[in-house]
Amino acid sequence: MAGSRVTPAEIVEMHRLYAQLGNYAKVGRQIGRSGSTVARYIKMKGTPPIVKHTF
Repeated sequence: MAGSRVTPAEIVEMHRLYAQLGNYAKVGRQIGRSGSTVARYIKMKGTPPIVKHTF
């Protein structure tokens, strides 16, 4: 069974927390996602257009 979709707000929060914590697993624990999910969005080539304006 697939998890819930990652929202644009969560992506912004992932980037913010990663800048502070520098660790995918720590960010994942903070927001309730896996470290691998966090890594996928941090490493993503090109930020999704819906959240690009927030950076």
